[in-house]
Amino acid sequence: MDALSASPPQMATIYRKTDKGRAEIETRANRLMPRLRQALIMVDGNRRDDDLAKLILQDPAETLTALLRDGFIEVARVTEVAPRTAVAGAPALQAASGAAGTDQPAVVPFIVRRREAVRALMDAVGPFGEPVAMRLEKAADDAAMQPILAVARQVIRTNRGNEAAEAFGKRFISGA
Repeated sequence: MDALSASPPQMATIYRKTDKGRAEIETRANRLMPRLRQALIMVDGNRRDDDLAKLILQDPAETLTALLRDGFIEVARVTEVAPRTAVAGAPALQAASGAAGTDQPAVVPFIVRRREAVRALMDAVGPFGEPVAMRLEKAADDAAMQPILAVARQVIRTNRGNEAAEAFGKRFISGA
């Protein structure tokens, strides 16, 4: 038996919003700090804690603990996870600039594009983008995401101007 097979399995926690958390997104009744609110938006009942930690920019463990402690999220399940490796049949994630030494665009999985679009929207317009960001998070595929991205571009245009909106469109909207 080698050292890798002898190591204990890794566990991942998956969180979901509670009724209180869903109400906070809709009403802002508890006036969460922006970083807590943005983290709450990202909790969807599917993402593992390590995935959320990559999305939460400031103190991810502390942020999730605060949301859990204050009743905005709860543990949906704890699962054993295999080490992350390339999945057969899944496209390889390449650098955003494309394959090295070519002019070919990068192949970026849908979930990464969706996450980047949400982050770009929130970075551009902050709380004004939350309703659209929540809709983006629910998009199941690129076809469902495209019309929501058009709305996001309009929100950016309204709040930040044409230049910012066009940059967002070129980055995320097919054919833009």
